[in-house]
Amino acid sequence: MSVMSDLFYNRDENISGVALQSALSGIGTPSYGSSVSFNSKLFQYDTKDSYTNTLPNSLNNLEATFNLRYETNETNAQKAAVFFEDKHGDQMFPISFNDTTYNTVSGICDSYSINHVNNQHYELDASIVVDQSPNLLNWSGMNFINYTLANWATSTSYDKFDIIYSGVNTNKLNNFYYCTEDHTSSSTSADGPTGSSSKWSQEFFFEPDIGFNNSVNFKNERLEFKNSFRQRVKSNDNNATFPVDYSFKNISNKQLKAMVHFLEIKGGYRNFRHQIPSVYNRPKVFYSPSWTHTWKYFDSNDLQVSLVEDVLGIIPTDT
Repeated sequence: MSVMSDLFYNRDENISGVALQSALSGIGTPSYGSSVSFNSKLFQYDTKDSYTNTLPNSLNNLEATFNLRYETNETNAQKAAVFFEDKHGDQMFPISFNDTTYNTVSGICDSYSINHVNNQHYELDASIVVDQSPNLLNWSGMNFINYTLANWATSTSYDKFDIIYSGVNTNKLNNFYYCTEDHTSSSTSADGPTGSSSKWSQEFFFEPDIGFNNSVNFKNERLEFKNSFRQRVKSNDNNATFPVDYSFKNISNKQLKAMVHFLEIKGGYRNFRHQIPSVYNRPKVFYSPSWTHTWKYFDSNDLQVSLVEDVLGIIPTDT
C-alpha cells in the first residue's frame, strides 16, 4: 500500500497557495440579496390572564446574524474560503459596509457555502454572527445602525424619518423622536418633540405593506370527556391577544435607518405604543423581539418586523 503524503494535512484549511486577506473587504462587496437578522434573547415567564414578564438575558441580548452573499469568480471565492477558514469559526473579525447603513461591527463566521454556478461564476454565502455587542450601553451612537446624535433645534428644516434627541426624559433611551412629516421647525417649541403641534413621534407609526395577516387563537381551557364531547372554558382574561408580523418592501435607506434605530433602541424587549392600521381600533402596546433587513438594490430595502403584544399596556418612562 502506497502512502500519498499530500493527503495528510489538517482539514482546518482546504486551500493552499492563496494569500490570506487582511480584512473581509479584501474579498469584494456583498451583493444585493444579502440580509441581516436581529433576534433578542429573553427571559420570559407567564402569569394569569396572559400577563408576561419579559427581561433581557444579558447585556448582549440583541444578536445579529449577517447573511452575506457574494457574486464572484473562482479567485475571489478561494480568497473568501481562505479568509473564513483562517478564523476557524471562533475568531472575531470586523465587518464594514459601503452604504453606511450600519456601523463597523465584529462577528464570527459560523458557516459559509459556495455554489459553483459555472466556470467563472460562483455564489458564496457566509453567515456571520454578532453576539457580543451590548447595544444599549452605546445609546447615543448605537452599536449597529450608523447614527450621529442630533439635538432638536428651532428654525431648522427636517425631513420625514429624521431622528432627533430631546433630553427631556430622565432615561436617555426615551429621548429619541422620529419625524412624521417634512417641515421646518418654528421659532418656538410648539412643533418640537413635546409641543402642542408636534411633528415628532415615539410610537411605531411606520405604515406596513397592505396585505399583512394576523391570527387570533383563543386561549381557553379544554375539558375532554371520554367517549363524549369537548368542553371549552374561558378561565383567563386577555384570551384574544395576538402577535403581528409586518412587511415593509422597497423602503428607502432613510426610512430603514429610522426604523432600525427605533427597534435597536428598544433592545428587543422594551415596550412601545402602536395602533394597528386596519380593523382593530383599540391601541396596543408591543415589543419587537426580531426583525430582518434585506438589501434589494440601490436605496431600496425590505424589512420584516415581528411584534408581540404586552397586554399589561404599560410603557416604562424613567426606568
